[in-house]
Amino acid sequence: MNQLESAAVQDDKRDILEYMKKFRLEEVLNDLINELVRERPEDPFVDLAQTIEAKSVLANSIVAVRAKEVIGANGEPALEVEIETLKGVFQSIVGGIGPYDGDEERFAGKGLTSCVKIVNTLMADKLIGKDPRRQEFIDSMLAEEDFPANAVLAVSITVCKAGAKFNEMPVYEHVGALANISEPRIPMPWFNLVNGNTFGENELYPKSVSFAIPEAESVREALEGASKLYSQFPKTLVSTVIPPVKSPNVGKLGGFAPACENMTDVFNTVKTSAIEVELAQKAVLSVNMGVASYSSILETDEGDDEVQFQYELSKFGGEEAVKVLKGSGEMVDEYYDWLVNYPIVSLEDAFEKKDAGSIIALKEKVESEIERIKEADDETSPFAADVGGNEGCFLQTVGDDCLGSQDDIVRAEEKQTFNGVTLTMNKAKTVSGFIGLWQKADSLGMPVVAVDESEENDPFLVHMAVALRCSQIRLGGLLGGFATKYNELLRLEDSQDGGEGIAYVGKDYRK
Repeated sequence: MNQLESAAVQDDKRDILEYMKKFRLEEVLNDLINELVRERPEDPFVDLAQTIEAKSVLANSIVAVRAKEVIGANGEPALEVEIETLKGVFQSIVGGIGPYDGDEERFAGKGLTSCVKIVNTLMADKLIGKDPRRQEFIDSMLAEEDFPANAVLAVSITVCKAGAKFNEMPVYEHVGALANISEPRIPMPWFNLVNGNTFGENELYPKSVSFAIPEAESVREALEGASKLYSQFPKTLVSTVIPPVKSPNVGKLGGFAPACENMTDVFNTVKTSAIEVELAQKAVLSVNMGVASYSSILETDEGDDEVQFQYELSKFGGEEAVKVLKGSGEMVDEYYDWLVNYPIVSLEDAFEKKDAGSIIALKEKVESEIERIKEADDETSPFAADVGGNEGCFLQTVGDDCLGSQDDIVRAEEKQTFNGVTLTMNKAKTVSGFIGLWQKADSLGMPVVAVDESEENDPFLVHMAVALRCSQIRLGGLLGGFATKYNELLRLEDSQDGGEGIAYVGKDYRK
C-alpha cells in the first residue's frame, strides 16, 4: 500500500469513528444487546429491530420530563425542570414566581409541590415525543393550557437549550435562527451599584441606581472600569457623607445598600467615586424608580375628570420616619433637578402606570432646556442631544411594569411616553414570548434593556440578548452571585475559534 492509499484509509477510519461518535452507535448498540441478553427474547433479531425503530422515532424527540422543588439563590423554593433526550439531559431553574402551594407550614406558603406534580404528569404527557427544535409550537401548546407560569417558563427555556443542542449550535445562534436574525451583538451592560426600595433594607425609595461606561469599546473594558468604581464607592461613602455612613451592606440586586438618608448623598458619592477612579465624564447613570411599591391614585370628587397621583417617598423609612408625600408635578421637578446635577440618562418606571402625562411633562421640560441651549449656544448645560447614538432625545424613559404586552408597547410609542422597554423572561412567559415582545419594540425603534437580576447561575438571558441584538443589558451588580452572567458575556465577546468575536454595541446603545 502506497503512502496516498494509506492516508485515504486513515481518513476513512477517521470519518467512520466520527460518524459512530455522532450517533453514539457503539454505546447504544451495546446497551441494546446487553438488554436483549438479560431478557432473552424468543427471536432476538425481531426484538432488536423493533427496539432500534423505536429509538429512531425518539431520536429527535423529548423522551422524559421531570421537575423537582429546589432551593433558589435567594434561599426560597425554586422550580427545576429537567428534559431528557437521546442527545442529553437539559435543566433550568425558575424562582421568584408562582403559583405557590400556599401551605404556611412549608416555606411560609411558597412551596412548589403542586407545580412539580403538574410538570411530572400533565405537562410531561404533552411534551414527550415532541421535537425540541419546534420552540414556537411547544410554547403555543403550553400557553393554550392553564399551566403554572413558573412551570411554563422553566419548560420553555429548557426546550430551547435542548433545541440548540439538536441543531449543534450555541444557544444564542439557535435563538437567532428562531427569530430570523443572523448577526448577534453584545449589548452594553448596566451595572447595579446601589439598591434601595425593598431590595436594599434602607430608606432609599428608588429600586436601584446603575451605571454604564458607553465609551468602553468592549465588555471587558467596561468590566475593568466597573470594578474600579465598585472598589471606590464604599471608601467615598464612609469618608464624605454626613452624618457618617458605615461601609454598606450588599443589596438583593448585587449592589451596595448604604444607610443614606437621601438620594443626594447617593448621587454625590457616585459622582465623587467616578472622579477618583478617572471615570468622570465617562460613567452615566440609570435610575430604576420602581414606583409601583410606593405610588397611589388619590380619590377625587365625583365627576372630577382630573386623576391625581401621590408618591410616598418615606415608604421604606420605618414607622418613625417623617411622612414625605409628593404629587406628580413635584416628582417631575425632582427628576429634572437630578438630570441637571448628575449624569443620569435613563429613568425606569419613574411614574405610576397611569401617570403617563407626567412622563411627557418631564420629557418636554428637558427638551425645552435643550432648545434653549441650542439657541443660546450654552456649553455649560449638562444636557446633550446625542445620547447613546440617539440624536432625537436626551432622556431614555424605560417602561417595565407598565409595558407587559405588545399592545402596551404600541400604546407607549403612540403616546410618546416611554422610548425604551425592559424585557425579562418572567414578563415574556416563554422564549417565543420574549422574541415577540422584542420584535414589537424593535419594529417601533424602541431600544430593549434585557434584565436578569436573579442570582441563579444560568446565563440563558445573556444568550437571548446577544441573539436578538438587544442594545442594553442589566445583570445585577458585581457583588454577590451575579458574576456568572457577566463572565458569559465575556466568553461570547471573545473569539471561539481564533477569528473575530461577536461585535459590541458600544456608544450606540440607544439604537
